[in-house]
Amino acid sequence: MIFEQVVLHNFGVYRGEHRIDLDVAPEKPVVLIGALNGSGKTTFLDAMQLALYGKSARCSGRDRVGYPEYLESMINRDAPPHQGAGVEFTFRARANGQDARIRVSRTWQKRGESIKENLEVFRDGEHDAVASERWVEFVEDFMPSQIADLFFFDGEKIEALADPLRSAALLRVGIHSLLGIDLVESLLRSLQQVERKRMTDTASESDKSMLQAIEAQRNEIQHAHEANMLKRASLQNDVDGIEKKEASVAEEFRRLGGDLLVQRDHLVSEQAYYRKKKAEIEDELRVLAAGALPLMIPAKTLETAYSRALSARRNGNADLLKVEAESRDASIEKFVGTLGLRRDVLTKLRSHLKADRAQRYRSNVPTGAISEEILNQFSHEATQAMGRVAAHTLKSLSDVDEHLSVVERNLAAVPASAEVSRIQQEMDACRTERARIEATIGLLDEEVAAQRVKMERLQAQAEREAEKLGERLTRDEVSKRMIDHSSRGRKVLATFRERLLANNLHRLEFSILNYFQRLIRKKTLVHGIAIDAESFQISVTNQAGQLVPAHRLSAGERQLLAVATLWALAHASGRYLPAVIDTPLSRLDSKHRGTLVQNYFPTASHQVILLSTDEEVVGTYLDRLHPSVGRYYLIEHDESANTSKFVNGYFSPSHSEMRV
Repeated sequence: MIFEQVVLHNFGVYRGEHRIDLDVAPEKPVVLIGALNGSGKTTFLDAMQLALYGKSARCSGRDRVGYPEYLESMINRDAPPHQGAGVEFTFRARANGQDARIRVSRTWQKRGESIKENLEVFRDGEHDAVASERWVEFVEDFMPSQIADLFFFDGEKIEALADPLRSAALLRVGIHSLLGIDLVESLLRSLQQVERKRMTDTASESDKSMLQAIEAQRNEIQHAHEANMLKRASLQNDVDGIEKKEASVAEEFRRLGGDLLVQRDHLVSEQAYYRKKKAEIEDELRVLAAGALPLMIPAKTLETAYSRALSARRNGNADLLKVEAESRDASIEKFVGTLGLRRDVLTKLRSHLKADRAQRYRSNVPTGAISEEILNQFSHEATQAMGRVAAHTLKSLSDVDEHLSVVERNLAAVPASAEVSRIQQEMDACRTERARIEATIGLLDEEVAAQRVKMERLQAQAEREAEKLGERLTRDEVSKRMIDHSSRGRKVLATFRERLLANNLHRLEFSILNYFQRLIRKKTLVHGIAIDAESFQISVTNQAGQLVPAHRLSAGERQLLAVATLWALAHASGRYLPAVIDTPLSRLDSKHRGTLVQNYFPTASHQVILLSTDEEVVGTYLDRLHPSVGRYYLIEHDESANTSKFVNGYFSPSHSEMRV
């Protein structure tokens, strides 16, 4: 199916006649329509649905008024009364095995106090009287009204479907419609009503009172259950709103330095620690400075002094040895004199020993009084070790100074408590309110589960009571035969419904997972999708293979899951239908908009009609979508003519070809 053209005639804010061509090429499937709020984009979406479905159309504002009142309200106020209003919709579709161009024209006028509506259908330019008369049946062949929500939707619906309970309701309706399960269940209810009616018609008041009491009790619990489900959905929306507000308040808290205020006591403690540490290191440096460390500054001079001191110590040792040698040599001379040697021999020996002593114990530098303990302090090894200690101590001082500087800067940035106390109170209030609502949701979940158990028990009890009642009516052979055949038929239909549902749920789970992973940034976030066959609530499987309820995802992730669900259901319908999306990004946060623009819009269908405000598909999002856009329109309000109108172009001037 391809939408070719929409014609508006005095419809809503569109005075006069307006023709909008929608046909696109396969390689550029997107029609992008820009409009400011209030200029008529939702009216355009309503026009298409009204042309197709008439009084069954889900148009905006239809909940509060009847169909005639709605038609009257959509006649342009400035149009001449005799012209009335109308919408015309042309599309290509396959009918009776052949491609056909269908044009639906729906017009209406106010005549007196009533509204007169006229519907005409043309097939390939020829008036089709049968289709015009029975269009309600014909349109179901092209686009069944029960699945229209899969192809006509807006950002508000995406946000609503992000609630797990509402998405469960959509899944239930979608799956039942697509698989025909709603027809099976309708038949089951009809058979059950036939059985009950037959029983109650032939049974006495006392016989059927018990069954009626059980059914009344079950209906009462059913109504309470539905009310609780609606209440829970509303509370979940409240939680989402509080989470958004909490994130905003937390960001404001950080911007004002609230995090530093929370850490103030710790910062003060760190400041005292580093100041004490700095004082200790400075004391160590003073001790080093009071010792030999300053002498390391003139390193060459110190080295020369140490060398001379060492030589002096060696010379002192030589003088001591010389004295000892002289005493020894005198003893030798005395001993040799007793041997009776000639005088000249003794003279030569004395001269030799003296010369030997002079050679052996020669001293060039005067001896000093430097002790060995003091001298050892200036050895090469000692000075090297002293330098390493000094360098390490200075490095420690530098590190402590750096840490102290950071702490003191943070302390200086700590705001006064009065500046952030209001924000802190708002954060606390958000947390308290969220905890309260989540606790209420928890209690509601328990109550809903208990109600389901009660309803199942009462249903089983009602069936047993109905069987007993049927047994008491065995004297009525016709009733017995009818009830017996109906009961067996219900069992067969129930088995068929369960098997049909089970066989198709798995395919739908895989399809939703596939589309969700195409949309989500964190590809490993979800490894599987599971749909409960009873409640139709969606759960996701994490990396560990554990089931996690969908409401545990973030609000943005739940919205993408809702889009993936719509996408999968549309695909599962087997219908080759366009997608029409109003304000597609209005409810999404910025980090999820890009993936929707890039991965969903160009491939959502073979034809995608987007109605965007000036804050959605613009800038980088427009640049990403541009290669897939076949037509651009801008809805502008003409003050002089008091009407909105479609013009070729778009908000952004970045693409000159848009301004055709």
